[in-house]
Amino acid sequence: MDDTHAPSSGAGIGSTALGRLQLRVPDDGGFEDVVVERRWPDMVAARAWCERTIARASAGTTVMEVQVFEESWRHAKSWETTRHRPVAEVLQLAVVAADGTLRWTEPRSMTPRAGARHLL
Repeated sequence: MDDTHAPSSGAGIGSTALGRLQLRVPDDGGFEDVVVERRWPDMVAARAWCERTIARASAGTTVMEVQVFEESWRHAKSWETTRHRPVAEVLQLAVVAADGTLRWTEPRSMTPRAGARHLL
């Protein structure tokens, strides 16, 4: 497993990582699309969970998408009425190789770049 890690931006009250799998699972002669998520203390643990979960998946399961997000937890502003919640800072994707292992991309920052222009 790759131990690359992109630094997160901004100060917060802590950070976590969210592993998310989108699977197509066989179900009574058909298929059901399932999303499974689990929060971990860091991206390394989240990637390891994704790999273990896919390795244990039942026969006939198709992996649709593998995502790991590094999140920072921030204090709410004084005027906000919502609770603390994580903000995704970094995204890392994976694809399933022919041998069944996951190949991870480089982590990418999800924060907008200064001076970047977006086409509408």
